[in-house]
Amino acid sequence: MKEGEGEGGRRLPRRQALLLLAGMPQVLLGLGSVGGGWGWEWEGMKEGRVREEVLPVVAGSITACWHLLNEGELEAVERTVGSYLPLLRRWAYEPSGVQQEAANLAAQACFFLRQCAYHRLRFQQELAYGLEGVELCRLANDPALLVKALTKIGLDYFHLSNYRQALQALEEASSLLPQVPQLLGRTVHTGLALVYARQGKRREALEQVSRAKAVGSGPGPGEEELPVYLQADEGEWRLILREGWVRLELSRHGEEREHALEAERALAQIEGWRGRIAVPERIRLEIVNRRGEAAIGRGELEEYVSYTVEGAEGARRLGSGKRRQELVSNWRRALERWPGEKRVRELGELVLEM
Repeated sequence: MKEGEGEGGRRLPRRQALLLLAGMPQVLLGLGSVGGGWGWEWEGMKEGRVREEVLPVVAGSITACWHLLNEGELEAVERTVGSYLPLLRRWAYEPSGVQQEAANLAAQACFFLRQCAYHRLRFQQELAYGLEGVELCRLANDPALLVKALTKIGLDYFHLSNYRQALQALEEASSLLPQVPQLLGRTVHTGLALVYARQGKRREALEQVSRAKAVGSGPGPGEEELPVYLQADEGEWRLILREGWVRLELSRHGEEREHALEAERALAQIEGWRGRIAVPERIRLEIVNRRGEAAIGRGELEEYVSYTVEGAEGARRLGSGKRRQELVSNWRRALERWPGEKRVRELGELVLEM
């Protein structure tokens, strides 16, 4: 049977094939869903041979989950990785020949659960998974994975308005950049730019954006193919989104229209990449919402209405509380910008009743 085919040679739909691959550890180990515990206890589970047989199956599941996450399958990813994360944790903290591999996979599982917590507006839980991911990355002894984990908790602290801790995490990540694939520099620099922009530090923020733009998009000289956690979770779309987001943060500190115009120019770059790069659905919708915010700052009512309708439909499909929160925040700004506009008031029903 060829990869991607079912019984009788029939080709499985992509989503079904990914779900099948993602769920293989649950089938192999008889695991329950999140919080469901173990369906059984395998004698000899501590033996290295057993771990060596199971971890490649888990690695395949993790790869599938990156693609499922990018296609908006938040619940499926949460349910799947939550079922085997307790086992990976145990193996990550027990000395063995596969300890680092187990820690690497456990860290990626934490990344997934952190992302799910973020979309459910559980920011303290998001931070808890982020911090655990950093600890596991240190056990895995993988500098690139550690840089990625540090950029994630930098954003977690940013969401919680703890800018000192955010900068500390991102500065540690920055110190490791010479050891990792170059495209991670874009995430580190734009992360720093967001923190500076939130505090109204225009010069520092735009300097970090310029540094991010100067970074290449692939492996550096002598580097091999990028690991899946970089292939699937880094891309041109991240730089596009964050450049626009930085401008929107700066617009709250003055020169609103100027920064809103620059934000729209940055975010509109995604149109030129349409069909050339795969943009994760959660990111595409955030870009839509950010463009709606930029439209408010520019005084473009028609554009704001259009982006809000598109963003609301997408947030409902994705089941993301975070994307809905962005829409509500934009709507409240729009009410201040156009207090007597009937169309804006009517949009309240759309964004508040999702």
